[in-house]
Amino acid sequence: MTEQKEDFGISGVTHHEATVNGVRLHYVLAGEGTGEPLVLLHGFPQSWVMWRLVLPALAERHPVIAVDLRGYGDSEKPAGVAGHDQGTKAADVHALIHHLGLGRVVLIGHDRGGRVARRYALDYLEDLAGAAFLDILPSEHIYDELTAGEAARRYWHWIFQLVPELPEQLIAGREDAYLEQFLGRMPELLDQMRSDGAYREYRRAFLQPGAVEAALSDYRATYEVDVPRYRAERAAGARVMVPVALLWGDQGNLADHPVLDIWSQVATDIRRAVEIEACGHYLPEEQPEIVTEHLLRFAGECFETG
Repeated sequence: MTEQKEDFGISGVTHHEATVNGVRLHYVLAGEGTGEPLVLLHGFPQSWVMWRLVLPALAERHPVIAVDLRGYGDSEKPAGVAGHDQGTKAADVHALIHHLGLGRVVLIGHDRGGRVARRYALDYLEDLAGAAFLDILPSEHIYDELTAGEAARRYWHWIFQLVPELPEQLIAGREDAYLEQFLGRMPELLDQMRSDGAYREYRRAFLQPGAVEAALSDYRATYEVDVPRYRAERAAGARVMVPVALLWGDQGNLADHPVLDIWSQVATDIRRAVEIEACGHYLPEEQPEIVTEHLLRFAGECFETG
């Protein structure tokens, strides 16, 4: 176990590290519930901290593992683009799950973590009871289907962060401005993050050596490795076969998109597709009670039918 880190007052949370699949991952454990395990995967530019408001209720019923993906939080941040693709990150999570002896789990992923969860569902079908994708569209849809105007409005960073070297140069010394560009989309949420210490934790991790490069490499690897792979798999008829839950905010990145129709092209068993009212991109921090309710119900359904 690592030295004690911020636990946001969540009873029973413990911090751990494990070297799996050739990378050191930081993760937290919570919960003594008798249910099956839930594994939480965060998005950009965050860490396990984004789950702090839903962890207590989830942990009452299930053992919960919230992982810092490679390149984020307090996990290792390998240099270069190699190894930052979703397939490698899914392999990291798979190795960690086996390291912990968890058996079949439900993966719950927001943003980048949702993309890793999708990859996991394709690569490790037998080890997964279900997957929840929070406020994301398929990666290849963003590059192949959105108009330039749509991309510029909500996904501009998917283009900007592909540019070699320049983003690192522009972000250096302006990390707060860059973080606030994303986390401040809903100003009241940024105020909340500052009040409860979450922003301080996100900032601390983002200022670690190699953190900016690793985050940019995440997007670059998606474009260079993951999207071509998904295109080929779709052409071959590959689909996510496990039960899926889709949650998104009515003011988030997916607003005004036919979310269920889009995901139905790549997933065969969508159990719930819910647009959450008065909510932006960061669902577990903006509407934690509603998100928790849907996740607990979905997890119950997955394990009952598994």
